[in-house]
Amino acid sequence: MRIPTLLVPLPLLAALAPAQHNILFVGGTTDRSTLALDAAEVDLMRTDEIYEITPVPGVLAPARPFLPISFAYHLVGDLDGDAVYVEDDVEGPADTIDAILVKAGTVGSVTPRDVFWSVASTSTADIPGLRVSDVVRYSGQGTLEFFLTQVQLNTACGYASTSNTVNLDAIAQSAAGDIFFSQAGVNTINGIATDDGDILVIPASAITYDANGNVSAIAAASAVRIAAQTDVIAWITASGHRTSVGGVVGTSPNIELSGLEIDPNGGTWVSPLDSQTYPNLLFCWSDFHNDGAIISTAGGGTIAVINGVPMGSTVATLGDQLGYLPDSTGTFGPNALGLIPQQEAQFVVKHFPRNQHPAPSASQVNTMVQLQTSGGTPFGFTILFWSIESHVANGTFLSVPAPPPFGGDIGVSAPILVGLYANDGLGNAQSEMFVLQNAVMTGINLASQALDFTTLKLSRPGAMSFL
Repeated sequence: MRIPTLLVPLPLLAALAPAQHNILFVGGTTDRSTLALDAAEVDLMRTDEIYEITPVPGVLAPARPFLPISFAYHLVGDLDGDAVYVEDDVEGPADTIDAILVKAGTVGSVTPRDVFWSVASTSTADIPGLRVSDVVRYSGQGTLEFFLTQVQLNTACGYASTSNTVNLDAIAQSAAGDIFFSQAGVNTINGIATDDGDILVIPASAITYDANGNVSAIAAASAVRIAAQTDVIAWITASGHRTSVGGVVGTSPNIELSGLEIDPNGGTWVSPLDSQTYPNLLFCWSDFHNDGAIISTAGGGTIAVINGVPMGSTVATLGDQLGYLPDSTGTFGPNALGLIPQQEAQFVVKHFPRNQHPAPSASQVNTMVQLQTSGGTPFGFTILFWSIESHVANGTFLSVPAPPPFGGDIGVSAPILVGLYANDGLGNAQSEMFVLQNAVMTGINLASQALDFTTLKLSRPGAMSFL
């Protein structure tokens, strides 16, 4: 059941029960919906967007967009040099995101630029040169920063640098600098047949980090399997996790790990494979019997607890603790996982129904767009505006620090006022639907942004292109 927007005064509840972390995740391998009565684009949790939630005891709150595709395109710019900055209508430049990395020791405030990610496939990604196990972030306009590369992971796993065999599915970094990961498929890694339900580690002693804390080199054949799929299933079973219909995972399913993170509650576990001690890990998997659960290795397998909220149920796990909307088959599992220090939700603008608009044709002379925001002041007001931006090959959208008294970045060069709109109880707003003439808009790259009237905070900007 969805919860009406007006029933969740989230900032007030969060103040009464202060949280420690926000959970970052990708909704799944297929698009999902939030738990609230959100506008269409805010509601739709696409596979190439990162959403967030601050768990609060006793509160069913909806997930909020953290890195929407509208902002991703604003950050990535025209990497292929065709003067079209937004390369797809409804998919982001990274296509499906299947791993999130928050560096160990990351402190607030954390922006979407600070979080690293990896893609499931590069076949439809709009970032030239990106490989499936590269772990990157949008560090600046038109700039990617690499934490880990496919070549380095290949070196650790015993493959040639050109190999695409290992496809990273989950990654986490410990305070000591160890890198934990899981990969897709059944592959031989350093002589060991490794499944996509296994956990591996590259010890810090085998890693050289640069001045920015990114991997500059990894010792050959250094990746070690520390938990087999059977061990992972045993942890799930021991946790008492039940699916949305009260079922158990069973003793012999195929578990495809889709997220790893260090358990913020601390503690350690001993690997049954190499007898070494490691920090407790959080993990999730992406199939139908996950239903949004997050499990910890603590105590031989327990349901993870974040901010005092269990990330699953011993009766029926519905995914509502992550702000998902369950359906008749549950919610499957998150497709990526990360933790950041607790902070207010990102203030973002999204575009409905698309970010790239088709060229004019005999049958279609107009295109439509609506601006939708998330993360403003509940029951306040949002000012929406946009501007025509650069249309040069290899260019980028504007993004510069806003001068006082405004907060955030300015993402538009010559603002054109769209209007003033009332926020709902979650701080969301939406414009009317605009009908634009394709013949007039052809060749334009358009940036949009929002200003929270109460706090004078600027949203993360969004990008649109008109062919």
